[in-house]
Amino acid sequence: MRFLICLFALLATASTASEYVVGYGDTLSDISLHYYGTWEKWVDILAANPELPGAEYLVPGMVLYIPNATEGFVSPGSTRYVNDLSAGTVLITSSEPILSRIQRESAGFVTYSPLNPEGYVLATNAEEEGVYRHLTALPGDLLELDFGADQGVEVGRVFHILRECEEVEDPETGNTGRVIRVAGVCQVESITPSTSIAKVQHGYLPVLEGDCLVPYRTADDIYVHNEEGVDRGLLWVLGFRDPDRDCAYTFDVVYLSAGSSQGISPGDVFTAYAASEQVRDVNEVWVSTAEIPIADVVVLTTEDRSCAALIVNTRTANLIELGDKLYLSRSQVD
Repeated sequence: MRFLICLFALLATASTASEYVVGYGDTLSDISLHYYGTWEKWVDILAANPELPGAEYLVPGMVLYIPNATEGFVSPGSTRYVNDLSAGTVLITSSEPILSRIQRESAGFVTYSPLNPEGYVLATNAEEEGVYRHLTALPGDLLELDFGADQGVEVGRVFHILRECEEVEDPETGNTGRVIRVAGVCQVESITPSTSIAKVQHGYLPVLEGDCLVPYRTADDIYVHNEEGVDRGLLWVLGFRDPDRDCAYTFDVVYLSAGSSQGISPGDVFTAYAASEQVRDVNEVWVSTAEIPIADVVVLTTEDRSCAALIVNTRTANLIELGDKLYLSRSQVD
């Protein structure tokens, strides 16, 4: 009898299988971290779901079988962690499409000071000798990095891959900055004293030789206050996350001309306006037309003097363009 009681107790406390409904922005690595406390078991989840041809085929609403799941486990930094909310606050989590974790971690930024990366991408095709050398790397490809054990790198370290792009000018101050875009995320698989081999886990742009590497930083949850905000002045559109765009659509990311030093915080909501024009009225007098609201944007991340924001809805047929100006809105929802 004692043996049976111990057996039942053991079975009750053992890890069990579970099902997980995929949310917008989820990745197998995130789900592995949530259930197992490590990124590495994403391959086990993939193997347990034979109808899923690859990690890149996740679709919101898909139900995944999670083998040997530990019930109730929540890893540090998980987007499933829920904190106490102040009155009038809405928590945007990764399962909601407006402010997904992927959007926040891939937003990029504008900087007015030089980057200080830990290293650079030496080669974009490091699979094996004799393989055709590709000029770019995509998720699943291996990279050679220009730092290794002598610089303190360890197997399993995760890095954001950044790319320095075009210069932009703040219309208010005339200061010149540079757009920094996120090309992807990679994880170190092997090291030598002076180099490392890392696999591209997620990709937002094709990775190129010379791209910068900085330590991976997970995105925090964003709190959107549905109360009237404090006037933070006028902001301007400096650039777009997509380097080939000259205007921006809903769910695109734009870079704005103010940051944390001006009191901007993630979750702040701004409305972009088309500039007024000088026209003649019926009395042949020059007058200024009204500034037409174009779209609302929600701040994703902030730097000292700039921020990245997601376009969450459009108000007219016009699209946001470089030089458009923005004012702080009352709230994210009507």
